[in-house]
Amino acid sequence: MKACLEVGEGGTGAFIPELPGCWVFARNEERALAKAKSAASNWYAWAKRHGEPVAPPTKIKVEPSEVLRVSYNPVEAGKPEPLFWSEVLPVTRQDIGRTLRLMNHSRRDLLELCRNLDNSRLRRKPNGGPRTIGKCLRHIASVEWWYITRLDIDLPTDFPRDLFDLLQYTRDLAERELKRLTKEQRTRIFQPHSDPSPVCNLWTARKVLRRFVDHERLHAAYIRRALVMRAASS
Repeated sequence: MKACLEVGEGGTGAFIPELPGCWVFARNEERALAKAKSAASNWYAWAKRHGEPVAPPTKIKVEPSEVLRVSYNPVEAGKPEPLFWSEVLPVTRQDIGRTLRLMNHSRRDLLELCRNLDNSRLRRKPNGGPRTIGKCLRHIASVEWWYITRLDIDLPTDFPRDLFDLLQYTRDLAERELKRLTKEQRTRIFQPHSDPSPVCNLWTARKVLRRFVDHERLHAAYIRRALVMRAASS
């Protein structure tokens, strides 16, 4: 199983292209590959639990296929978004359909986590955490809108104020636009005209598809840890 590594000052990010949502961070390359192996095993269990037709290998072995060495720390929030060669490949309608299913699985998990949270718990910051759960959810919603704009698609900017309405609103926009992608949009490399990155302003449909699943699952894991920490301290 091949992994893409983003190696920088103070940390390493790794993802497995064939398993959207399998994305990890660690102190160094060796640790990132070990975490990716564990994450791959968990990914297969997660996908199978949601009814995906997956067949996990008897033995999971993760090896680097691409390594980008960067001048920043990939572990830090708000880092640049480099483009790997594996993400230059065009996407098919089948790729989009699979991603939409995985996005739906991830969203059901997220909403189940937050189903019984009142406003006071949504506004409380976990010990040592960078965001409250509410801000984390709002971030998930706004980033989904932003990912679509990376393909030079203009979207409305009038957002619902209610947090859960916002999550549904941006998800509906994302699903609509992903289903509409033309053959050209599924093939091109984009340099977005809005909010360009000063480090790497290159995007493709495949990169966007991966990030949709990666991002929500990453933040759902943060919320899950926050809730466990809160339960342990109460």
